[in-house]
Amino acid sequence: MQREKVCAVIGLARAGVPAARFLAERGARVLGYDSRPLEELSDEARALVELGVELHTGDHKFARIKQGNMIVLSPGLKIHHPPLQSIVRDAETRGVEVIGELELAARHCPAPMIAVTGTKGKSTTVKLIADMLQACGINAIRAGNTGVPLIAELPRLSPDAWAVVEVSSFQLERAPTFKPHIAVLLNLLADHLDYHPSLEQYWGTKLKLFARQNKNDIAILNIDNDPVRELWEGRGTFPRWHRQLKSQDYITTAQATPPTAQWCVVCRRGDQLGFQGLPFFMPIIDVADIPLRGEHNWSNVAAAMAAAQLAADEAKIDDKTSKQAIAETIRNFESLPHRLEVIGQIGEITWVNDSQATIPDAAVRALGAFAPPVTLIAGGRAKLQDAAAFDELGQAIARQAHLLITIGEASKIIADAAVRAGFDAGRIIDAKTLDQAVLEAARQTPAGGTVVLSPACASFDQFASFEARGAAFRAAVEALQNK
Repeated sequence: MQREKVCAVIGLARAGVPAARFLAERGARVLGYDSRPLEELSDEARALVELGVELHTGDHKFARIKQGNMIVLSPGLKIHHPPLQSIVRDAETRGVEVIGELELAARHCPAPMIAVTGTKGKSTTVKLIADMLQACGINAIRAGNTGVPLIAELPRLSPDAWAVVEVSSFQLERAPTFKPHIAVLLNLLADHLDYHPSLEQYWGTKLKLFARQNKNDIAILNIDNDPVRELWEGRGTFPRWHRQLKSQDYITTAQATPPTAQWCVVCRRGDQLGFQGLPFFMPIIDVADIPLRGEHNWSNVAAAMAAAQLAADEAKIDDKTSKQAIAETIRNFESLPHRLEVIGQIGEITWVNDSQATIPDAAVRALGAFAPPVTLIAGGRAKLQDAAAFDELGQAIARQAHLLITIGEASKIIADAAVRAGFDAGRIIDAKTLDQAVLEAARQTPAGGTVVLSPACASFDQFASFEARGAAFRAAVEALQNK
């Protein structure tokens, strides 16, 4: 990188700090911008000055981003909203390249890449893939959206390793040359409409994952998800070389089209999940042995199986070895925190933390993952403002819940949806706070029941993040145990 390169990095948090460090260490003049005052930045961000990074902090400094021939945006910045939108527009008018941290990292990544996107299930699937590859003896580094940013993992990567990367729509918006060798799309659901102008724009951004793939690359698609299946079958969204595959019970399809490999299908036959060949089916694991709760997780497992097997094939891992490693990884896999996480049992009541369920669809899946009686704790700040967006959740509550306890700003919208679906209003408690919800659940959930925190909403009315909400739930449950 030439020394006269001037780069502005906007957002000095988890991804922006290593991006600024990466550029500075390669001789660029780096200008770091953050809307927070200097004293609120992390120690790592403030330490960038030791590398010569010029820090510009406070809201008013954004108006001064006039220097540089590259701007690097941290993921999650709302580029559709002023003032950032005007900054980006002005920069592009002046011929300044505006990219995200993912794009910067991918340009310098020496390893082949597996990239996973989708509205839900990304973190679980990325960990499954990385664990499977490691069990095969392959050096696999997990990075991306909710873990360690890819830019920070570059020193650990080499051509004989694999980068397994979780990718968000925020990252894909500013990744014009991003080209993963294996691209995985898990699902398309309604979410992030507080960020994206429309559902169509959000889904379209997700599909950029495939935009630069060619016939030597691999697409893995969960065609059990209706929007993905519709796009796959009829709308020409994917590159024309992706061959159409159909079956009534495919959970996930993966296709490889280099000169030798043809295609790979992972599907469920009866009670088994395995690889569908021509004409034989090779079972890998009984679905009863998958420790992840909920049938929706079968799709995540299937996608991981396809990606890991195709990568293992390219690494020339013996077929028997790879399939045994994949099966053992699934059997021994532990759920990530805040994702249908069983956190304890008090008496005859099981407590489950699903705080990461920030949209109604995720709460619907959570309700379906447990036998009755189920007490659902739901609420927070609704990402979807249309009351109709909660209709399916209301129907699931009416079918499957014993008791509904609401919290936060969205209490009424969730309760109303349940009542519209025929749920008894007498079995709805407005607890307002999470601590009170836990107390009410302990009092009124029958023996043998399950209490599930699956909020269907963001946390920001009462908590800084879904992780903080999940930690508070765990603490409240532990307090019950100590009484």
